[in-house]
Amino acid sequence: MDNLSYTTNQDIIALLCQRLKEYRLAARISQREMAEKSGVSLTTISHLEQGMSRNITLNNFISLLRVLGLEQRLSDLLPELPVPPMALKQMNKYIPKRVRRSSHDTES
Repeated sequence: MDNLSYTTNQDIIALLCQRLKEYRLAARISQREMAEKSGVSLTTISHLEQGMSRNITLNNFISLLRVLGLEQRLSDLLPELPVPPMALKQMNKYIPKRVRRSSHDTES
């Protein structure tokens, strides 16, 4: 899933569903168990994994990720923005430019 710029949304969904299947199998979880734990119907899971359905709701997708313990990986999709340059400039105003030695430091 490195270069998705030339791929359709439907292809990306199919790829994500295929990955879900791979993770499910690696976790040794049956489709039935996945359905019971996630609240997503067995038919929906089966169709997704077979590429027959390419319309998964975000709610169902997150439910499936939770069963696999992958919900924390969602932050990889939209990482936090870095600190904007203007905010850095504002923060730098409060950082001292020089540190003066006290008279105690020179006596040692």
